[in-house]
Amino acid sequence: MTHGVTADVTGLLDRVCDLIAARIDADRIADAKRRQADMFAMRPSDSIPILFGRAVPEAADLPDFDWAEQFHDPAKSLYMQLKGAVLPQVAAGCDTVPGVRADTGVVNCMTVFGAEYTVPAHTKPVVTAYVPKETLAEFDVPADVSGLGCLPVAVEHMEHHRAALRQRGLWDHVRLMHCDQQGPFDIAAQTRGHDLFLDLYEDPEFVHRLLAKCADVYVAVSRLCKTFDPSPIAGGAGVGLWMDNGTVRMCGDSDILISADQHREFAAPCAERAFREMGGGWLHYCGGVPGYNRREGLHLHEVYAGIEGLRGLNWTTAGDWLGEMRRLRDLGLCHVGTLHRDEGETLEAYFRRALGIYPEPTGLIFDGPQLRDGEADRAVDTWREIQDQTYG
Repeated sequence: MTHGVTADVTGLLDRVCDLIAARIDADRIADAKRRQADMFAMRPSDSIPILFGRAVPEAADLPDFDWAEQFHDPAKSLYMQLKGAVLPQVAAGCDTVPGVRADTGVVNCMTVFGAEYTVPAHTKPVVTAYVPKETLAEFDVPADVSGLGCLPVAVEHMEHHRAALRQRGLWDHVRLMHCDQQGPFDIAAQTRGHDLFLDLYEDPEFVHRLLAKCADVYVAVSRLCKTFDPSPIAGGAGVGLWMDNGTVRMCGDSDILISADQHREFAAPCAERAFREMGGGWLHYCGGVPGYNRREGLHLHEVYAGIEGLRGLNWTTAGDWLGEMRRLRDLGLCHVGTLHRDEGETLEAYFRRALGIYPEPTGLIFDGPQLRDGEADRAVDTWREIQDQTYG
C-alpha cells in the first residue's frame, strides 16, 4: 500500500536526488572510504568512523512505497533507498559511503536452485517452498546464473539504479552494492529447509556437497553484481562499507543454529572459499533483541575469526557488549555495529565507553550509535573530540 500522496516516481527520484546532491561532500566521502578500509585492515586511522542518519525536514512529506511495489518497480526501490538511508546519512555529515543495491530480499541465491517465493507488501520476498533433496543433489551450478530465479529482477534493478544515478549526476558519489546473497550455510538452510539440520546427522556427505554448491552460487551472484559496479563496497540494508581487503558481505543468520564443531566441519570451509574467491569480506548475522541480555551466535565468534578472508563481524545481541567488542579486537576482527547505551548515560560518557575498548584508533566501525533527540547535530563533533582526548 502506498502511504501519503502518490506522486510520479520520476519526480520523486528527482526531488530526493536534488536533496542529496545539495548535501554531498566528496572530500568527506573520500575520508570515509579511507577510514573504513583502515578499520577492516586493522590499521590505525586518523579517526574511527561513525555512521548514522538524521531527519531531513524537506523530505518529511515524501510518500512511501511498500515492499511489493518496490520489488516490481526499480524506480520505487531506488527512491526508497535514497530517501530512507542515503539522504539521512549524507545529511548527518558522518563517515558513510553512500550506496544502494538491488533490494530484492534474501531469496536471491535460493531461487537459483528453484526455491519458490512470494512478494508480500509488508516485508521483503520470502521463500514459500523448499527444493527437494533429489533436485538439489542433481543440480549443477551454471557459469551464468543471471536468468535463474529472481535474478532477472535483481539485474533489472541494478541496471536501472546505475543509469538513474548517472543521469542525475550522483554516480561518482553513490555506489552500487551487491544484492543480498546471504552465505553458503544460510543459502542451504533456506533452500533445503529444516530438514538440513537432520541431514547434518543422517547424510553429512550430502550436506558437504550442497554447501559447496551454495558457495558456488554465492560467488556467482556476487560476481554478477560486481559487473554493474566493481567498487569494493559491501553492505546490507541502508549501509555501504568500503574495503581495500574485501568486496562482499556475507550473512550467517542460520549459522548460529548449529554448534561450533558443526560450523568448523560444514560451514566454515565453504565460507572461507567464498571469501577467497571475492577477495575477502565481512559477516553479519541476526539474532535476538538488542539490550535483552541475549547471546545468539557468540559461540561462533572464535570460529568466524579463524575464517581466512573474514575481516569484520556484525551481530545484534551480546549480553556483555564491551566484553564481546574486546574479544573481537583481540581476535583481530573489526566490530561493525553499535553498542547498547545505558539509561541516563550522557553522549560523552557513551562515546568514551565505546572507545575505551580500543587502545588505538582501529577495529571499530561505529554503525548505528544510539542517539537521543537533539544529539544528531553534535554527534560527529563530539565523537571526534572524544577521540582526540582518548588518542592524543
